[in-house]
Amino acid sequence: MHSGNIFYLLPLPLIYLITVALVLCALALGVFWGHRRQRRESVAGESSIGSAVAATLGLVAFVLAFTFNMTADRFNERKALLLQEVNTILAAYLNADFLEKMKRERARGLLAEYVDLRDFDPSTPVSSADIKRSEEIQRQLWQLVQSHIAQGYNADYLRQFSDPVNTLMDLHRARVVVGLQYRIPAPLWLALYFMTILAMLAIGYQLGISRGGSVQVVLALALTFATVILLIADLDRANQGVLLVDQAPMSDLNQRLKALRQRESQAPSER
Repeated sequence: MHSGNIFYLLPLPLIYLITVALVLCALALGVFWGHRRQRRESVAGESSIGSAVAATLGLVAFVLAFTFNMTADRFNERKALLLQEVNTILAAYLNADFLEKMKRERARGLLAEYVDLRDFDPSTPVSSADIKRSEEIQRQLWQLVQSHIAQGYNADYLRQFSDPVNTLMDLHRARVVVGLQYRIPAPLWLALYFMTILAMLAIGYQLGISRGGSVQVVLALALTFATVILLIADLDRANQGVLLVDQAPMSDLNQRLKALRQRESQAPSER
């Protein structure tokens, strides 16, 4: 699915190390270039260098902010879709009361299995088998709706169940697309790294010309840029890294439905 985007395939720690190495190399090359020119031409300083460095850093900051906002918005969208799906599943389960008795039990059993499939570890990649099974359960739920339609069942009653089932199918597709398919495109990653390297070269060159700066400042600069890029890469991944969507709402719903199923199974014997 992401074979064409090497930035998604690389582990996050490796991305961080590569970014730090590229920034340090670019700074070192810029310093070397600046020292060499200063020795050969005795350049005391150029007023245009500071302006060029400031403009380049401004462009890099703009691209970083744009990319970060893109991934942050998608992260928030994944959280919103999860909560919507939880509420929709619960509505479908409760509204199964509007179905015929035998099919009501079938619908609730399918919904309980569906929630169990959706209650997964956020740090574990979702398997294609689970996705296919989820879609199969959706198909079976819709078959229940169609069977009621064929029998001329009360449309107002049936709509109470069919509407959340239809929404459930839409939310599944949205979660798959937003969580597993939408990614920062590779050209944007390349542009971001290219502009960062140019900015580091310019800063290094300015330090070399002025013979200023320190190792501590250079290292802090490299770590800062690498950390921001790491955060962007982390937010861009739905099931890798540290910044993951909390699945607690789905887990709570899973436990709630299991308790309901247990009470429903005991109800006949109690009567």
